[in-house]
Amino acid sequence: MSKLRVVSFGLGPIGVRAAQLALSRKNLELVGAIDIDPGKAGKDLGELFDPKVRTGLEIDSDLAVLDRLKPDAVLHCTSSFMPMVKDQLIEICKRGIDIISSTEELLVPDLQHPDIAKAVDAAAKAGGATVLGTGVNPGFAMDFMAIVASAVMYSVKRVRCVRVVDAGTRRLPLQKKVGAGMTTAEFEAQKKTGRFGHIGMRESVALIARALGFAIDKNEQTLEPVLATEERKTQFLTVHKGHVAGIRNIGRGIKGTDTIIELDLSMYVGAPNTRDEMHLEGEPNVDVMFAGGIPGDIATAAILVNSIAQVVAASPGLKTVLDVAPPRVSA
Repeated sequence: MSKLRVVSFGLGPIGVRAAQLALSRKNLELVGAIDIDPGKAGKDLGELFDPKVRTGLEIDSDLAVLDRLKPDAVLHCTSSFMPMVKDQLIEICKRGIDIISSTEELLVPDLQHPDIAKAVDAAAKAGGATVLGTGVNPGFAMDFMAIVASAVMYSVKRVRCVRVVDAGTRRLPLQKKVGAGMTTAEFEAQKKTGRFGHIGMRESVALIARALGFAIDKNEQTLEPVLATEERKTQFLTVHKGHVAGIRNIGRGIKGTDTIIELDLSMYVGAPNTRDEMHLEGEPNVDVMFAGGIPGDIATAAILVNSIAQVVAASPGLKTVLDVAPPRVSA
């Protein structure tokens, strides 16, 4: 079987990890890398792994290079928000190239941006391309894993997921995204932008509801700061006592007055007892625990790479993780 040709687009921390993993896979051939950062263009991709590493792949700055490279798929890691990636996705789709994206809002693309979802779906079908948004959270830990766990049940009444992450062990962009080191006033100002904190909580609620046939009336979330009780330092920053260490983000799917989906995310510097839990109430009850928690940065890169073959095999169009074969590790 011939190798699938892959290009990495977006070389931040997750994109770099995904590219590095793709290089190691026997079923894949990483043939190119793209990033709009002028400081990266022209460099050997290996320099982003280690200054001494060379891969022979020069980083390009324009999607036009896809015409020469002719990949089967693009690993897309540029933004969390669909309005920011719409034109990128459509341009790739026009070339008939499949896309595996870490864009969180793509998990359930029509939830917040139905018009963009229609445009991307139309471009994908016209070009013969498949587009999938996936990741660890959203995309696995607080949604897809619970959906899969329901396979051994006769019926499900309620779903509750708990995820506790020590943000101090994660990449700098994530620490900034959860407000680590901010004052409470700075946190509240950023919260008002609507583009702060964990992105994708409503999408996770919606995915579970759609998959399990829950007719919810409301899809709500709350976002609050977790304050440091003592000074804590990470590799990148210092969180002073009384300042923001991170977030507590709760999503709820509500039917009438009953909360039938509850997703409870704590992500802050110094969080104890890190873990991922899924609790499904029904016949029978099912409880799943990942002790220590799923390591987000590594796992996000892995699930992107491990979804390539399934996306390439799927029919054209804008898909969700419910529409393609489940990802799995490959050689």
